[in-house]
Amino acid sequence: MTTYRLDRAPALAAAGGAIVVAAVAAFVGFLTSWAWLGVVAVLALVGAALFLWRPPVVVRLDEHGIRTRRARELWTDVEDASVTSGELRLTLGPEGDTQRVLRLPLNSIGARAPELVRETYDRLNTANGYRRFP
Repeated sequence: MTTYRLDRAPALAAAGGAIVVAAVAAFVGFLTSWAWLGVVAVLALVGAALFLWRPPVVVRLDEHGIRTRRARELWTDVEDASVTSGELRLTLGPEGDTQRVLRLPLNSIGARAPELVRETYDRLNTANGYRRFP
């Protein structure tokens, strides 16, 4: 199983937002003497530190399929794969009258994006038993 985590740039932006929340909560808590805002500030700082220490998982690939936070799909269900406008698009089998598409933004993975695309194609080729995907 291969795990792809959020890249440093978006993780730093999210942690920066949490630090701003902590600073505002601490300042307002100091001015108003509301102790619960101090707790909010500490929790926001701890959350920012945890977010930077171990960014969240964006996607996981294994021999059976692909997993994101919202979807778990099998490689055999993928009908087409393409890279367009900075995202990896996996067209899945139809569900009812609509075609399902799983979109993975490559900018959230950063420098490992080419590795994700290559591994996705390799796993699709392996699952289909021949070189279907370039």
